[in-house]
Amino acid sequence: MANTHILVKRSSTTAIPTSSSLQSGELAYSYSSNTAFIGNSDGVGVLKIGGQAYTSAIDAATNANTGSTIVKRDVNGQFSGNLIGNATSASSLISPQNFSISSGDISSPTASFSGNNAVVLNATLSVVPGLANNSVGSATAIPVITYGANGRILGVTTAAISSTITVSGNTGSDTLTTGSTLTVQGGSTGITTAVTGSAGAPVISINTDNTVVRSNTSSVGPQVINTDLSLPTTNVSVGGTLSVTNLNISGNVIQYNSTSTLNVGDPIIYLAANNSGNSVDIGLAGRFVGAGSSGFSHYQHTGFVRDFNDNKWKLFSNVSAEPTTTITFDATTLYDVIKTGGLDASGGAISNVSTISASSLALTTALPVSSGGTGVATLPSGQVLLGFGTGNVSALSNVSAVSSTVASNQTVNTLNSDVYGRVTSYTTQAISGLTVSQGGTGASTFNLGSILVGNGTGAVSVLANTGTAGTYGSASYHPVITTDAYGRVSNVANTQVILDLTSTSVTNTLPFIRGGTGSTSYTTGQMLIAGSTGFLSLANSTYTATGSGATNSTVTSLTVDAYGRVTAATYSAISGLTVSQGGTGISTATTNGITFGNGTGAFGVTAAAGTSDQTWSNQILTVTNAGVPTWSNSLDGGVF
Repeated sequence: MANTHILVKRSSTTAIPTSSSLQSGELAYSYSSNTAFIGNSDGVGVLKIGGQAYTSAIDAATNANTGSTIVKRDVNGQFSGNLIGNATSASSLISPQNFSISSGDISSPTASFSGNNAVVLNATLSVVPGLANNSVGSATAIPVITYGANGRILGVTTAAISSTITVSGNTGSDTLTTGSTLTVQGGSTGITTAVTGSAGAPVISINTDNTVVRSNTSSVGPQVINTDLSLPTTNVSVGGTLSVTNLNISGNVIQYNSTSTLNVGDPIIYLAANNSGNSVDIGLAGRFVGAGSSGFSHYQHTGFVRDFNDNKWKLFSNVSAEPTTTITFDATTLYDVIKTGGLDASGGAISNVSTISASSLALTTALPVSSGGTGVATLPSGQVLLGFGTGNVSALSNVSAVSSTVASNQTVNTLNSDVYGRVTSYTTQAISGLTVSQGGTGASTFNLGSILVGNGTGAVSVLANTGTAGTYGSASYHPVITTDAYGRVSNVANTQVILDLTSTSVTNTLPFIRGGTGSTSYTTGQMLIAGSTGFLSLANSTYTATGSGATNSTVTSLTVDAYGRVTAATYSAISGLTVSQGGTGISTATTNGITFGNGTGAFGVTAAAGTSDQTWSNQILTVTNAGVPTWSNSLDGGVF
């Protein structure tokens, strides 16, 4: 789902969701408290499970004594703090606790502990089935002990002692029988032996003299000592190769004389390991003999160190004092390597420098343009600067400011500028004579009260007025109106309304052919129909529909009379509607299935979701490669 967003409930104002706002297992996040929550197992409470509030507290952990901050161990694995409140003065527990042991191997009675008493548990081992108080072993048999993973003895048997033991050395071997004596004897080349101790517990000691490595042949190569070795306090010289697995030196000076190559496999040389108070300089230093001098009595020092006073890395040279823990910098030593050309950066060896401090750099002349400067020491304030190739930058005198105001009905008709594009003067004039294409009318005057007529891109013209003002129409006359090509009324005349009642007296009913109804009365509530001589009342008709007119029914038959009135109707349940008729095209659907479209064909229906997944891990609806919906236990996020 590389392009799908899955969102959880969230709030920017509420610190903690209400107990009923999350379903069991539902996630939420509050940007107000920066805490993540999840609904508990019964769905009527919330649990805190993390969020930025906790990661920020962890990130802010420090070994310093800082209030309201998580404590972490320092470089020595320690931390310190102050105890306050009841923890520094409690003499007993508020609620005494019981101590006891209960297991398959050991048990003890319960003992109460209130904080001001000692707890003594009288434990006893449980009896191992098959074992009883007894002793095993003899002069001819040794005990064989079976024990469990917890170290407890589970069984004891005996095994006969072998009557002989084979003893072998670098050369030769012999057999030691029961009751015989084993002699450990030193040689004649500085190795002696001694047996001490009480009867039944002899101790054999093997001693050597002060010789570090002893060999009786001249062909012995580099000697390897695989045990801890304490050398005498006098000087020791090793003429050959000395291989040492781990070398610990407790002195303060390690000196390599006439060393041609120092090969260190570790990629990082760790310096100032004991600089816990940031009180020493860190870096590299070397010594050299100054120009015109000779011998170590005239040597000086150069190097690259981090000054603990301002935490900056500095190059230095010509320092006479032997570098120890700090180096004293002054104007003659600091950056001397750069001043005298001793640092070559022409090949781009120094890059990515974001800040250069030039507090000790003083220019006696202006920095030239070719070196990134201007070539001059001062420039007039507020003036435009001109460049001259590699020549010095110069100032251009300002022109007089243009202060006149251009009115909204004026335009600038002349504009003067100098060779640098600066406006030096301009003139204005009133706007007039705008054509239609310029947004104007193309004319300067119009007749008062006349209608204006457009003429394409030509000037707007005046249309002469026509018609005569007056009132027309009455109960006996109707107006006859004439209009011109522009839709204007050009003439109005009254025409008399003529009603022909010559064959009928006005005291009788107005006949049908004279625009009347031919009748003086009609039956209330009945329809009127036209007869040959006038309107007639039509008797009403009624009917009862067959079936029920429910929301899922339709009219399958309808009977009407000659006047369009319904005289009979039949209701039937709607069925068999196709998709083009607004239906589904199906008559049944799988219980709990999901319907989906199929163009103009009948709807498709998925199977019901499976029940084999774990409780509360309901399936999700996804689609196959063909786009058909289907149930699945997983949601594939896709690749990108």
